[in-house]
Amino acid sequence: MKVITEVSLTKKNKTYLSIAVGVVVAGMILSVTYRPYIYRNNINDFRFADTLGSLIAVIGFCFFVWGFKDFSNSMKNKQIVCATLVYTIIWEPLGLVGLHGTFDWYDIIAATFSGILTYGIKELIERKYQIKVYGK
Repeated sequence: MKVITEVSLTKKNKTYLSIAVGVVVAGMILSVTYRPYIYRNNINDFRFADTLGSLIAVIGFCFFVWGFKDFSNSMKNKQIVCATLVYTIIWEPLGLVGLHGTFDWYDIIAATFSGILTYGIKELIERKYQIKVYGK
């Protein structure tokens, strides 16, 4: 049995991992500070406080995975779609049967937006670290 004792991360992996950790930590901090403030003061923030978890779900998950393993660009696109669908079709509807929180259409919209945002940021990162091949 092979035991992994060292993980070698590229700059691209570290970028993905840093963003994942940053987004998740920011989401957790906002959940315990911003959300209670909005609720306590009855402020209409266009449901941002309500959908924080859904907004960070896809980007946090995908970028965390890509922080440790590199995949082809097309595989990453499939993973974004899969993560978005799992969240919107499986996870969020579980609220209808009381297995977690409550079902909310705004969470489905936020998770879909998270998938789109994940794709956009992924494209920027992939372009930044793209290997330049000249003459071809």
